[in-house]
Amino acid sequence: MIHRFKILTLLLVWSITACDDSPDPQFELPDDVDLAESFFVYIDLNDRSGDTFKVQMYVNELSEDNDVIQFAATVPGTYDISDVGRFVTNFQAFDEAGNTLVSESVSTNQFRILEPESAYKITYEVFETFDTPVSTNQIYAMAGTSIEHDHVLLNTPMVIGYPTGLKERDYFVSLSYPEEWTLGTALEVYGENVFRATDFDHLADSPILLGEMTTSTIEVGGADINVHVYSEGQNITSTLVLNDVEQILLDAEAFLKTLPTDQYDFLYHFGDVNAGALEHSKSSVYVLRDGPYSANYGAAIKSISAHEFFHVVTPLNIHSEIIANFNFAVPTPSQHLWLYEGVTEWASDFMQYRNGSMSQTTLFSELGRKVEVNSFFDEDFSLVDISTQSYTPSGGEQFVNIYNRGAFIISLLDIRLLELSDGQRGMREVVLELVETFGPDKAFSETDFFDTVVDMTSPEIEDFIDSYIKGTETLPIQEYYSKIGVEYNANEFEFSKMDNLSAEQTKLLEAWSTNL
Repeated sequence: MIHRFKILTLLLVWSITACDDSPDPQFELPDDVDLAESFFVYIDLNDRSGDTFKVQMYVNELSEDNDVIQFAATVPGTYDISDVGRFVTNFQAFDEAGNTLVSESVSTNQFRILEPESAYKITYEVFETFDTPVSTNQIYAMAGTSIEHDHVLLNTPMVIGYPTGLKERDYFVSLSYPEEWTLGTALEVYGENVFRATDFDHLADSPILLGEMTTSTIEVGGADINVHVYSEGQNITSTLVLNDVEQILLDAEAFLKTLPTDQYDFLYHFGDVNAGALEHSKSSVYVLRDGPYSANYGAAIKSISAHEFFHVVTPLNIHSEIIANFNFAVPTPSQHLWLYEGVTEWASDFMQYRNGSMSQTTLFSELGRKVEVNSFFDEDFSLVDISTQSYTPSGGEQFVNIYNRGAFIISLLDIRLLELSDGQRGMREVVLELVETFGPDKAFSETDFFDTVVDMTSPEIEDFIDSYIKGTETLPIQEYYSKIGVEYNANEFEFSKMDNLSAEQTKLLEAWSTNL
């Protein structure tokens, strides 16, 4: 995601037509192209038979250290097992003359080429995940793949693998698809239907949606924003969605002072599944149910889009080395989902509230809902427990509560920070300082980050972290919210503004309601 490498001067030419069904299109490279520095992947989306992606991957100068083609065991943002290799079939390897090389499956997600030095072309098929039943580790639809007559959803790590030890090479991906289709992705357009990624992390961070879609574009805060919509029943257009997306971008700009990206693509898949959304550095994927775009549905789209967009801050600009050096082969949890998901969910509400696009009544309702939903989960499972056990069955059962308990605890932390700073510095200001300190190219220490937060804020915050983020002490909801003049009814999970606030309550409530 954060590596940058020299752009190679090259040209990729595919001698195919829009409807060419040839299994082996002519592949030509000019003399100055060095496949030892890049991988080239061709996927024929004109051939959508059998619900599989037909993949050709061109390589060169592999060695015994790179003889295994690795498919993802997990992918960023899901905190779950993917085991992409389950969906791979017909794996074959060839030398440049077209002779078959011996290859073998060595584990669920690994295929070994026995003569890697001779490998030139690797071919295989990958079943789409939407229509492929599996008995365990179901794939989240927003992280999965779909192939239909009128569209394709391509989450790249669910289709493309990498030779072990060579994740850092450039990737060039060429797609053939029907001429009448349009395509949405944050990947760099290198040539006609050819896209470039600087390494496998970048590729995996860049989903693609294409088909019979509508697209709308707008500039907000100097960033080019693209909204791509596939609607199975043609009920929803990009124009309808853009109206709500534009507002949350304005809210984010006010909250962050400036949008931390120059481009962002929203990819909406409206069909018969209501699954959710998945964030990426410069894009996000939404798999939601198609239907009339009512005011209530628009509000729901706005809310989920606000959350996913704020991920440009966490984890894009604030992350540990576990995120920076993501391990696709071995699921490796981070203890800081309270930051990546809890802070993000908190900010998605408060950036709207503080910019006037969410009423105080609606915010109070959201806070109450989060507290109520939290009561249905195991309250002896701390935020750190949810994080570190996310890949286990017990952790998986508690995972969704990170969006409820996690976000609400951040709201308490915000109040505590405002109280300790006399209304001068809350959670938003800490987030902005963290962005300034770290940013996309500098990871924080996975083990030392709690100490970093305490050093940046106040010694009292260590007790807060130990009690409510690492620990599971009863949340001091009424105690904290009364500091800002807000009453909490525990029986009804309701928040309301008190009458006759003191000067101190008034001051803190104003700070709590403002981008300082």
